[in-house]
Amino acid sequence: MLADTHTLASPVSTTDVYDFDEQSAESWQVPHDFRHGIRSLTRGVTVLTTSDNQGERYGVTTTGVCALSMDPPTLVVCVRRRSTLGAQLPRTRRFCVNVLSWRQRDIAEVFAGQRGVAVDRFKHGEWTTGVHGSPVLTDALASFECEVDLLYGYPNHLIVVGSVRQVEEAREQDDPLVYASGQLSSLVPSGALGPMDTAMATPA
Repeated sequence: MLADTHTLASPVSTTDVYDFDEQSAESWQVPHDFRHGIRSLTRGVTVLTTSDNQGERYGVTTTGVCALSMDPPTLVVCVRRRSTLGAQLPRTRRFCVNVLSWRQRDIAEVFAGQRGVAVDRFKHGEWTTGVHGSPVLTDALASFECEVDLLYGYPNHLIVVGSVRQVEEAREQDDPLVYASGQLSSLVPSGALGPMDTAMATPA
């Protein structure tokens, strides 16, 4: 089910709907302020994957993941509508969230497209097909295989609600790879790993 925010059945107060041309001049500054302000929000780095029935695999690096519910186990992920993965999720109806460790920066960079769009991303890291069909990174800190419950259309992104069907954890835990202040980092002291493209500052 794809629910677009402009056509949801539930009533929406007209007081919450603003035409861009009617906004105050100060609102023009909001995107700039938001981009800089959101850099202060530390987020875990993941690779979101899916595959179709022909075995074609798709994946992208994203920080746009959060837990919606523990009972039932549910995740929310955000992806760009025009991305290859965003185009596939309404069709495949499944995905896997692979949580990266700080040692897997190279995988994050590859799936973020920083080494070229033509690169075979799945040659980086050890991948297997999960129980529910999505690609799983075998040495990820944790992998969450999900089935798509709902897809909400927002102007440039899809907000995907997924029911968790399978969880795998690494045998040996490590520090996660995080994104903060425009850099990929670990949580250990002096763990900054260097700057990352600003595209990481927004959901994939």
